[in-house]
Amino acid sequence: MRDEGGAGQAGDGAASEPLAPYTVIQDRFELRETIGSGGMGEVRRAYDRRLDRFVAMKGLLGHTGMSADTQRTARDRARREAKALAKVEHQNVVTVHDQVETDDQVWIVMKLLEGRSLADLLRHEGVLGVPRAADIGLQILQGLRAVHRAKVVHRDVKPGNVLVRDGGLAILVDFGIASIAGANKLTKLGVPIGTPPYMAPELFVPASPGPTPASDLWALGVTLYEMAEGRLPFRGHEVWEVQEDIRSAPEPPYRYSGPLAPVIQGLLDPDKDHRLDAATAEAMLREVLRDPDLPAAPLPEQPTQAAAPDFTPDPEQPAAPEEPPVVREGEQGGGRRGWKTGLAVVLAAVLAGGGWYFSQGDEPSGSSGSGSEPAVTAAEKRWEKWRSANEVLRVGVKADQPRLSEKLADGSFEGFDVSMALAIAEALGYERDDVQFVAVNSDNRSSMLTHLQVDMVVASYSITDQREGEVDFVGPYIYAGRTFLVRKESARYELDSSADIKKENVAVCTALGSTYVEHLKEEKYRIYEPQPAGYEGCVEKLLNKSTDVYAVASDDILLAGHAYKRPDDVKLLEIGAGTEEYGIAMRPGDRALKGKVCEALGQVITSGEWKAMYDEHLSVLSLPRRGAPNPPKCAT
Repeated sequence: MRDEGGAGQAGDGAASEPLAPYTVIQDRFELRETIGSGGMGEVRRAYDRRLDRFVAMKGLLGHTGMSADTQRTARDRARREAKALAKVEHQNVVTVHDQVETDDQVWIVMKLLEGRSLADLLRHEGVLGVPRAADIGLQILQGLRAVHRAKVVHRDVKPGNVLVRDGGLAILVDFGIASIAGANKLTKLGVPIGTPPYMAPELFVPASPGPTPASDLWALGVTLYEMAEGRLPFRGHEVWEVQEDIRSAPEPPYRYSGPLAPVIQGLLDPDKDHRLDAATAEAMLREVLRDPDLPAAPLPEQPTQAAAPDFTPDPEQPAAPEEPPVVREGEQGGGRRGWKTGLAVVLAAVLAGGGWYFSQGDEPSGSSGSGSEPAVTAAEKRWEKWRSANEVLRVGVKADQPRLSEKLADGSFEGFDVSMALAIAEALGYERDDVQFVAVNSDNRSSMLTHLQVDMVVASYSITDQREGEVDFVGPYIYAGRTFLVRKESARYELDSSADIKKENVAVCTALGSTYVEHLKEEKYRIYEPQPAGYEGCVEKLLNKSTDVYAVASDDILLAGHAYKRPDDVKLLEIGAGTEEYGIAMRPGDRALKGKVCEALGQVITSGEWKAMYDEHLSVLSLPRRGAPNPPKCAT
């Protein structure tokens, strides 16, 4: 954070301000303005009379609710912290000049730095790009290694506690809640202190040993993800929310990380004993930066004037983290073009002496190399664990899409999507009786996944940038076009094309939560309000001549089913522009299931099952013949 650095303040050169009646400590340090504060102390800009320079002074003791015994304990801890940090001499760690005491405070005297926090950079730029994220991450890691050698655990590694100076130098700051070897664990009401989105899961298990270098490396992984992806990997503001998200979806999605993904994955292993160690992480980051094909990173935004210091949230009462917007592919500097596979990065790290690849990746592990036993990959172990915990596969499908996915009178479902779901379930090892279909609609299918009511959704779910991060997709498993369904006979309008719909300004109905809401707004169509949850509701309004709904907008496959079911009442207009790719959706980070579903979909497409399902359910519709899509790439 900027409190050590005092962004926009004078550096550590000679002072030129006139003396004023400031509070003076030990006849030497004149305390000036507060440049940062948090639950574990405050930082003041101070003038060092003896050496004629400005410094930053951090008070390590809080002033509320402390008994005499607590005060003594805190003072001892602060002294240990100051002495330990004073031994750290590293360009990526804030320099500690001295430690001084008053009657009610222990102060660390540090170098006063100019710069802006990494959190400030992320707020302004969203995504930093792979080269820049790798460079800053490597510098943070090097600083952490120096700190850990001094037997100090930072405990609050996050973008707000990293200062980035002109020229790109990254400096780890704010050791206000640092843990020194041999010190008592610092907690509040029995809960470890820190910033929830960056706290490692092992800190909350029974009989936890408390913070360790591995928990700092977890926080580095979160910070790397935030730099590369533009958002936090795990959702939630409170500790319990974040930890529950880690438990339920331990592997966040990767959209922009490219060759950084294996590094981040290794640092974000919930099992600290399997987590990437610092030496291997450093080797992997260096290998990423050596890649000549990495795209150029966007230039850092240079402030035109001194920025005001930001104030670190109280780690004992953490504020909701501000997540930068997710940047879409093609909008960030460099995109994905030219990246080599993450596999090469991991292999290079293995050659550099790291063993993480074989314990975390999808290569054989536990093999002696003799070939006497079949190798078991990490992916297979993940799947075995997932499968044993899920005896029933719950699949979200729609109930109101004839030929695609429809609920029958007896409560069963049929259609192309349903057959696709059953084929995938069979490939996953489920019997038909072990598959439970759950009706979803365009508005609730994402929340059904999030709240664990279904394991996957096969329900004309269009793959869009806006939905990535909300769900993970495997696909596409079929393509659809855009079109309109209109009344076949109307006494008021003659609608034969999309131009007629716009010209007559008729009300167009589309489902709540569909991709067509924004599309219709952009194209200046009049949208019927309120939007129903499903397309069956739109069709009912279309058929009801007492309403002013004269058209329904959606995908051609979906609307063609309604036209097939009601040939005397509605008609499908000529297929319009645009293509929708339907994907099979899962919770973000459900890596075990995603990998298996991807493999299963590939089998369905290439084995001839896809064609048989299409012929059975969709060939009767008045649509251009559609071929099977390419098998999906199964990298997870």
